[in-house]
Amino acid sequence: MKIVVNDHSGHAFTLQLSRQFAESGHEVLHAYSVSFQSPKGNFEDLPLSGSGLTVLPIMIKGKFDKYSLLKRRKQEIEYARQLTNKLDTFRPNVVLSGTTPLFVQQHVQQYCLRKGIKFVYWCQDIYTIAIRQIARQKLGMISFPIWYYFKSLETKLLKRSAHVISITQDFNDLFDKWKLHPEQVTCIPNWAPLREITLTGKNNDWARRHNVADKTCIVYSGTLGLKHNPAMLSAAAAYFLTHKDVVFIVISEGLGAAFLQKEKEERQLDNLLLLPFQDFRDMSQVLGAADILLAILENDAGAYSVPSKVLTYLCAKKPIVLAMPPDNLSAAIVLDNKAGYCISPDNQQGFCQHIEKLLTDTTLRQEMGHNGRAYAEKHFDIKHIENKFLQVFNTILN
Repeated sequence: MKIVVNDHSGHAFTLQLSRQFAESGHEVLHAYSVSFQSPKGNFEDLPLSGSGLTVLPIMIKGKFDKYSLLKRRKQEIEYARQLTNKLDTFRPNVVLSGTTPLFVQQHVQQYCLRKGIKFVYWCQDIYTIAIRQIARQKLGMISFPIWYYFKSLETKLLKRSAHVISITQDFNDLFDKWKLHPEQVTCIPNWAPLREITLTGKNNDWARRHNVADKTCIVYSGTLGLKHNPAMLSAAAAYFLTHKDVVFIVISEGLGAAFLQKEKEERQLDNLLLLPFQDFRDMSQVLGAADILLAILENDAGAYSVPSKVLTYLCAKKPIVLAMPPDNLSAAIVLDNKAGYCISPDNQQGFCQHIEKLLTDTTLRQEMGHNGRAYAEKHFDIKHIENKFLQVFNTILN
């Protein structure tokens, strides 16, 4: 089978899936955006040519303008054109496209429909929710026509797909409202590349390089966009400012990172270490240096976003503290498996108190970390996950 996996963000777990397809004998083209700010998978240590996997890094002109609807539309169409030009020569049977903006999805889907290629919409987020939030902030009451346009576009893209793979059953209520046929949807939860995350000690090369090997490290790693409130992180750093052995490490880029840089300077948060996205090859040591791992998500995004960083955290054998709606799938996994705590995203005091409880109880940290790793080992078998995708592909092709 000839398979295209298009992951605009360039995540590690989607690259793992492409590599697994190739290992199973399929011919695979994996496309991602070099220009988009996000944590990337390990695209450096790929197998040599002849493995069945071809990686297509797509670079657009200029920096990706994430928060400008007009500018990013032009950039998304440029990305889609580069991808479809490659599809002309690759000639796939199936295109699996996820974590990808709507205008890219639209152009790639139109191409697939013209060419008789099965387009599978990998629904990682409901984009309409985020677009409504951006439009409201910038335009107020006159934002309704913009939101309605994108809602109609997203609905049409889902309905016209050969199949939809969703990452959580929480999307089903919205799919029902949009009259998406249940038989057209398969739920395959996200995962993290377990075998690529090696358990390491605190005193590792990465920790020594950043002078934190002898510190108690509380780590946030991932995007900080409109779905997140970075003030939760600066408030936590301020709460523990007198704890000289505690350091908060935030690995991110973009608006949220810029906000935290300003907070660090204005509030003199010497215990807040801000770093850009790290090479995925260093991620095992980043997680090894951590004592506690953090993730945040706003209420508006709770039902329609599943932070992949939390799934990566589970692999690290470290406790997790979340500030997000407790009915979010990631939060439910953490709570159900006793791998950490979850507090409402508007409760800064509770967020800090949960961190404090873990700081004072080494045994509890170890127990929760063990529980999280046990969940990952049970559910993140890439061969089993691959079979679920192949079952969908074979069904729509036959």
